[in-house]
Amino acid sequence: MDKICRIFFLFPLSFFLVSCGGDETEPVSEATSDTTAPEVKPEKAPIVEEVEEEVVVLPNPNGVYLPNGEEQNGKPVFVNGEGFFMWFNGSIWKISDKSGGGKIVSSGNESINDKWSDGGKARHFPDDEFAKDALFRLAVAYQGSTDNPNAIRLFQQFVKDFPEDKMVPEAYLSLGDLAISDVKSDEQPSYEQIQNAQANYSLVREKSREIKLITDATFNEGGLIERVAESPDGIVENYLTFDKNKDEVLQSSEYSTIGIESDKSFADFDLNEDKSIDFGELYDVASYVYYSSMVKLFSDYSEKFSDSDGARISEATEKIGFANEMLGRPSTMLNLYYKDIEKYGNDPSNVGVDGILKKYTVKYDEYDKLYGRTLDLLTKLQEPGQTISFTYRDRKGIEETITGTVEDIIGDRKKLLPFLSSQYKGMDQDIYSEVVKSRGAIFSNPSHMAKFKGYLKKYKEFKKGFPSDLSPAVAFAKLLEQAKSAGNKPLELRMRSMLDRVGSKAGGSYNPQKSDFPAASPGVLVWMAEQLLAQNSVEDAVSAMERLVNVYGDTGGEFLFDAYYLLGQAKQKERDYQTSVSHYQSALANSSWHDNANDARIRLGESLFEVGQSTKDSSLFDQAVSSFEEVRSDTDTSLEQRAQSSYMMGECKRAIRDHAGAAYYYLDTTLNFPSATKWASKSYEQAIRCYEQTGQSDQITQVEKQYVDWQRKFLK
Repeated sequence: MDKICRIFFLFPLSFFLVSCGGDETEPVSEATSDTTAPEVKPEKAPIVEEVEEEVVVLPNPNGVYLPNGEEQNGKPVFVNGEGFFMWFNGSIWKISDKSGGGKIVSSGNESINDKWSDGGKARHFPDDEFAKDALFRLAVAYQGSTDNPNAIRLFQQFVKDFPEDKMVPEAYLSLGDLAISDVKSDEQPSYEQIQNAQANYSLVREKSREIKLITDATFNEGGLIERVAESPDGIVENYLTFDKNKDEVLQSSEYSTIGIESDKSFADFDLNEDKSIDFGELYDVASYVYYSSMVKLFSDYSEKFSDSDGARISEATEKIGFANEMLGRPSTMLNLYYKDIEKYGNDPSNVGVDGILKKYTVKYDEYDKLYGRTLDLLTKLQEPGQTISFTYRDRKGIEETITGTVEDIIGDRKKLLPFLSSQYKGMDQDIYSEVVKSRGAIFSNPSHMAKFKGYLKKYKEFKKGFPSDLSPAVAFAKLLEQAKSAGNKPLELRMRSMLDRVGSKAGGSYNPQKSDFPAASPGVLVWMAEQLLAQNSVEDAVSAMERLVNVYGDTGGEFLFDAYYLLGQAKQKERDYQTSVSHYQSALANSSWHDNANDARIRLGESLFEVGQSTKDSSLFDQAVSSFEEVRSDTDTSLEQRAQSSYMMGECKRAIRDHAGAAYYYLDTTLNFPSATKWASKSYEQAIRCYEQTGQSDQITQVEKQYVDWQRKFLK
């Protein structure tokens, strides 16, 4: 057998299906006409009923043919991805649906690169170097065109034929990605797909010494593990195959441990102690397995490559922290973040530290509220006769104060829901639901009373174990003093910015200086620009953000949103609305999910409105309306922003003299957002002006009456 690898490119051409015979079947050539035959004219043409010819779908034998290990007549047999074989019959090459026979769809001469029937062409690569390059490039091309089966086939052939080539790690990386490429976004990969992907990512790390490839493989695998841990459908299905009856799980040898470096077994997840693992408990098992795997994956990466240029260590730390949080270890998460900030915080180019600082403050606040507020409520439930008082604002924006005993308020649903929503945001949602559901039984039913005492004990332990010394105000003040003592300017600036953001005075007073820009990380540059804009130092704010874009354009992540967002604000202050439009569009193109995205959409709409006013281009008002509509229809955004957007949609309509359309949006604002007093008031006034323009006196009277009623209710 010829051991030299051969690759065939059969370019897309039309082939005729000519026979269903075996080896002797040949393509049929075109028939020649007999010019000597006499012309015969019938006396009368017979009436022939037209019969619709059946359309024959011809097979397409084109593609890339690779050796399959067989031989025919001393030559290797090749196969493409569509089930066609290319083989030698002793004198010519043939393509058929079987090796050595079957339906012949094309044939060629003894020299494989000669012409084939019906104009087919082939390219044969007998040389290893040409074959290697062609094979890899074509695999990449197939991957780029989302022809995943052919891409997988070619990458697998590449690593088989050239196992020592320097491109093998890249092939394994692609195979890892391709293993789950056909899984839809609303579906979950199967156990086999997950295992296949992880095996290929592991081979990248085993075969490569390039930090970029190792990093890509690690973070791609980490993303897959996180996806599986969040919704482990495929893993649960795999677990269930071990125990079809699901009633002897704990006795099965496969379930003695859960298959990772842990002392936990399936028995630890038998929460109801029925000696069986139900479907929901299996979900907990699978999540635990994969979040634990995520910790190990990124911990190994951090340990091995912490000193390597290009390694994304802080991002890995953030992933480890997140997995620990999902495993119920928030204190471990915060300690990891703190150590990372301490170790890498003096490097302004380490953008990951800025991401961790933001995550640190958010997560500390989240768990401080979770433990503190849940514990506070549980403590109150132990004192039903205690008098409490609270103030809340109803849906119409009207404030009301309620006073009563704990038992009275908890037992009255109309008081309980406002009490919980106004005083206990961020508490344990399961306990929140339990309180609403149980209400009066909490103080009268012995089993409920015991349950809530158990909750109280649990949360006392949580609160006790939560590190108060890691609160941002305490931890960042400590790092600030260390940075100042050591002359570590980048770390000092980071700590000043974070202390300012959490409202701590420990950072002291600081006015941003352009001379400090080189020592400032992306997050610090954003903070400086915000300070400078507040001081109307627009030019310096622009310089700070231009530095962020120029220096961190490839690595800045969501801080690039901040840069363009603040540049847009700076240009708005200078009334350069055309440029501010461009900046806001760049910000939203970079991170449309950013916390300030809706404010950017409002500002984009305002800037489009201003440009439309100056250029009289009505299409700009339509663009502005679209931007405002995104905010107005987002029920997760603030009432004030939605009301502002609704009002501005009316302004856009009024600008093009569509007074009826404008009045509609103004009145819609008053109906849907009456407690947003600024915008509701302006909307009433503008609606009246619109009706004045159209001469609808009856509508004016009606709106004026509604306006008076609204003022009496909302402007006390």
